[in-house]
Amino acid sequence: MNQNLSLPEWHRLAQEGVCLPMRIQVRGVSMFPLLRSRRDWVTILPIRETPKRGDIILFVDPHTDGHYLLHRAWLVETEDIIAWGDNCPRPDGPVPFSHIWGKAVLVERGKRRIEPDPARGLRLAAVWHTVGKGWRFLGRCRHRMGRMLGRAVKKPETDGAL
Repeated sequence: MNQNLSLPEWHRLAQEGVCLPMRIQVRGVSMFPLLRSRRDWVTILPIRETPKRGDIILFVDPHTDGHYLLHRAWLVETEDIIAWGDNCPRPDGPVPFSHIWGKAVLVERGKRRIEPDPARGLRLAAVWHTVGKGWRFLGRCRHRMGRMLGRAVKKPETDGAL
């Protein structure tokens, strides 16, 4: 596995028929708790067939300026896929098949190796989508309370003497 290739270079080689696994470090929390930011490494294989529901896919987000996302295929339609990060409040918009570059086949966390299981992953993601709403709500409340308390508690004014 070559870790020195950029994702676009890897994708170009994969399209030319050179099937290289790509190992990338996870950055971001959109797939928490399955994937841990800056802790986990994911091995991606170029996609050869239509992903199945529950697969973790690597794609270029068509709704942004070229960000790469690693999310779960939630709904597979005829011409595109609805992907959804396990820790995201809502699914991504439609992702055309041409934007899907690969599929996660292995997650490495230290010495632990995890092979993604699409069926189990879907069940856990459905639970986390529900539980995650509560966690995100509590986080927003905590943030707002902190701002309100910061405004309410003013720093004592000093007259310049120490």
